[in-house]
Amino acid sequence: MLIDEVIHTVESTTGQAMMTGGHITMAKFYSPASPGEVLTLCFDTRADASIAFEIHANNRRIAAGDLSPAAKTSTC
Repeated sequence: MLIDEVIHTVESTTGQAMMTGGHITMAKFYSPASPGEVLTLCFDTRADASIAFEIHANNRRIAAGDLSPAAKTSTC
């Protein structure tokens, strides 16, 4: 569920459809999140258009990972 929220937020913020043909390159969960706990998502777009993300609760890292967009195809 957390990864779904990451994908939705990244797609809404960047306008880039990450998961239509894209994939989750890596995801690691470090600590469980409790119901009602406030989570913060930070993400960076790299030069190759992939996204690195981290989810935190206060100073505790909850999860981190990488998303890769679909490969662009040429119409020429």
